[in-house]
Amino acid sequence: MRELTRTDSSFRSILQRGSLLAVLALPVLHESTSAQQDTAPTAARELNTPAQNFPPVVSSPVATGSLTQRAIDHEQRIEQYQQTVERLQSEVGPFDQSLIEPLESLTAIFIESENYEDAIALLDQQLQIQRINNGLYTTRQLPVVEAQLRLRAASGDWDKVSDTLQYLSWIYQRDTTLSPEEQLVGLKQLGSWHLTALGQDAREHEAFHLVELRNKEEQARELAEEHYGKTSEALVPFVYDEALADLYIGLAIMLTGETSQDLMLMTEGIRSRSPAGSSVTASRSLTEADIEALYGSRASTVIERSFKNNMSANLTHLKRIREIYSASGNLEAEAMSLMYMGDSTLLRQQYENRPGNFAGVRRGTTTPGPALDYYGEALAMLTTAGLPDSVVAEFTQCPVLLPITVFHDNLQDARPQCEHQQEPPLYDLGVYSLMSTLIPGLEGSPELAEGQLEATLTFTVRSNGQVGNNEILTIEPDNTPNRVRVRKLTELMQFRPALHNGRAARTENVRLRVRMPAAQ
Repeated sequence: MRELTRTDSSFRSILQRGSLLAVLALPVLHESTSAQQDTAPTAARELNTPAQNFPPVVSSPVATGSLTQRAIDHEQRIEQYQQTVERLQSEVGPFDQSLIEPLESLTAIFIESENYEDAIALLDQQLQIQRINNGLYTTRQLPVVEAQLRLRAASGDWDKVSDTLQYLSWIYQRDTTLSPEEQLVGLKQLGSWHLTALGQDAREHEAFHLVELRNKEEQARELAEEHYGKTSEALVPFVYDEALADLYIGLAIMLTGETSQDLMLMTEGIRSRSPAGSSVTASRSLTEADIEALYGSRASTVIERSFKNNMSANLTHLKRIREIYSASGNLEAEAMSLMYMGDSTLLRQQYENRPGNFAGVRRGTTTPGPALDYYGEALAMLTTAGLPDSVVAEFTQCPVLLPITVFHDNLQDARPQCEHQQEPPLYDLGVYSLMSTLIPGLEGSPELAEGQLEATLTFTVRSNGQVGNNEILTIEPDNTPNRVRVRKLTELMQFRPALHNGRAARTENVRLRVRMPAAQ
């Protein structure tokens, strides 16, 4: 499984209580930077940390205390803070900075009791105070805005999440006091939020989040170039994340319907369906002749062209990573970049439409094709780098689900999760938590949230990396829509095939457990 980004530690204790806040257990939340903490009031650093001059917000109940007494204490704390806020407002006005600490503590109480509506209202009030006292877009607002994001995500209000992300983006663009490292953290956090939203937000917003993800990754890479230098190995993670963003857009254009149309409009300026008021019937798919009549001949292959353009951009980024490691003389890391280049080539080849009449999936070719050239060069370079043949063979004995969402510059870290059992024959690939069915292989949190399904699958991975002979061993909840969703996933999943002596090999008796959004 991929390495997962840590959820902000200040909210982890709250997450353990479960309920609606389980939505927050996603792999895309970064810890607040130290500069954000330094520029904000002390009590704003963690919403569950009480201000020094006020009663404790979160207290461990005495074992003998009754639920009734705790409820009374809870209401008393709320009343006390509300009285403090009202007194200060009468003395210094509704927008004085001194209101921040009691508002923070009151917010924490509401979060503790899972009263998100009132907590968000108090955060809005804090943000207004910060804007009036410190300016429209300043880093002092970051803890408040990030808390708004988490609570709105927990409440399922993804429309407001999108609006808040836009506002947060403005803060990072307008405030020039952040250091390059802090700006990079902020841009990565924004991108991660957009990636998370792919598995949570409405279908209509998928294209927006994908394009914004790519924009943020591009900005982060450009900033990292200025900060680290264009040939620094520290630049590699930023280049790879931008490569992934291009890959995600390419796959979404090829594999989806409405989202593909939206992406083509946003990235190509063309929509391959009839616009409003057109004489072409909107209820049916457009033929090539329809598209050419509406938009001209250049639109007839827009899906394939756009897919290939994004995949070419992905490969170009990977080639740059190879050049960085080649210049530094890091043979093992250069070999790993070749493996990723092979993966990119394989994904492009296997997700291309295949013309003809087929009973099953119509994509790709029956062989890995040119991807094997990259794999072969990578394996030879690993040997040159001094890695034992047995270690390399162990690395390539199992199929690997693509795309790989973390770049590993060494073989040890890149080893896939795989347990090989001789009798009865079995290749157990472990558990994958897929945050979205939009992009097969895109992993999310390992924590099972509400509205998710869990299934155990067995199948064969062909030498071209596609899946065959798939069977659902277990599924929960077990219903027809969920089974259809899992069947569709297996049709779209793409693996790097096992490599035996440099040749792609068919692997039977593969088992995989997946967690993914359930059918609605």
